[in-house]
Amino acid sequence: MKRSLQLILGVLSLLPLVIGTLGLVHGASLLASTETVAPRLDSQYRFMSAWDIGLAVIVWWIIPRVEHETHLFRIVSGAVCLGGVGRLVAWRVTGSPGWAFLVVMTIELLVPLLIPWQAHLAREAGRLSGERQPP
Repeated sequence: MKRSLQLILGVLSLLPLVIGTLGLVHGASLLASTETVAPRLDSQYRFMSAWDIGLAVIVWWIIPRVEHETHLFRIVSGAVCLGGVGRLVAWRVTGSPGWAFLVVMTIELLVPLLIPWQAHLAREAGRLSGERQPP
């Protein structure tokens, strides 16, 4: 069970790594023409792209000891889900961003479903070692 969750986290971490790297390198022109991108928007987009890369690094930190990183796992899961909520709000306000963004949004909104799996691993690890684990 642990290896499966680790594999899923590793695969999911590739999304913010790839998208973040592309955004950091290309800026907001990745999604719009360079002529229509305001410098402030491009700056913010590159900044948030760097956060995506940082998110991938945090997930890599969690992966080897996923059963011991309950609090960090929940914080990251919540942050990713909150990002999905932001995409959902944008979709409702400005319209559909296209199928690729809808797929990403769906994944982001579903990430918290991994929390019970991680919690089970944490309980098992705590039971085996005699440690007290968060619920």
